[in-house]
Amino acid sequence: MADVQIIPTEFTSDGETIRGHFVVPEGDGPFPGICKFHGFPGSPDQVHGIATRLAQAGFAVLAFDFRGFRKSDGIFSLAGEIKDAKAAVTHLLESDLTDDSWVGVYGASYGGAVAVCSVPNDPRVNAVCLRAPVYDTLWFARLPGLLPSVEYIFEIDPFQMHGIEDPESREEILKRTVMDAEVHNPINEVSKISPKPLLIVHGSDDAIIDLAGVKRLYELAGEPKDLVVVEGADHNLSDPRAYEITVRTVVEWFKKAYGTTI
Repeated sequence: MADVQIIPTEFTSDGETIRGHFVVPEGDGPFPGICKFHGFPGSPDQVHGIATRLAQAGFAVLAFDFRGFRKSDGIFSLAGEIKDAKAAVTHLLESDLTDDSWVGVYGASYGGAVAVCSVPNDPRVNAVCLRAPVYDTLWFARLPGLLPSVEYIFEIDPFQMHGIEDPESREEILKRTVMDAEVHNPINEVSKISPKPLLIVHGSDDAIIDLAGVKRLYELAGEPKDLVVVEGADHNLSDPRAYEITVRTVVEWFKKAYGTTI
């Protein structure tokens, strides 16, 4: 497979410094650009995996940590991540690495919710792909397991998420998550993505985000849209075969959405 370049970068969103990398093909650009939105908390490695495969296919990918996670500044909030998403598109388009006439967005898990809530009001985005998306942010925010998940992040690797050092801070973050979800919810926004093409990829064995809810999100979306259910895929794509099918599906769809055989 083709080599890629990994270039550190940072940008400002609502006063917070957001840090990440451009993952781009070898050779001369500019290239069509894709913004990659990670989950909650997402992997510490935002560069390899789907970002590298998209770059190998000819795209310049902006992979970064949302505010409140890892190397970026600030404290997590859904409203803040939506601001980060729009600032990321601006940063992508202002880069000399990218073609300023086309932008795709890839959102995984909670990043999928952020994509759905940010894209309808951003005419610069041309195509949206969601993998295992959080389809209802209010449902997610009220999950009984959400607080234990945050506590687990703190116990295993507190660097992953800022501001979770004490129970009061964790409670405040979760309270704000519910408040933001009452305003920003993919269920209410997904229909507004149309007429931009939308792909949703989900695993048949995802025990974290239920397939029924994802299908409901898909049904609410306008055309053009595609839903691909990958048999044997769990939320984290731990099965190599399911991982490969998922990645190939995403890459080929973006190539088709861009309208060329790059």
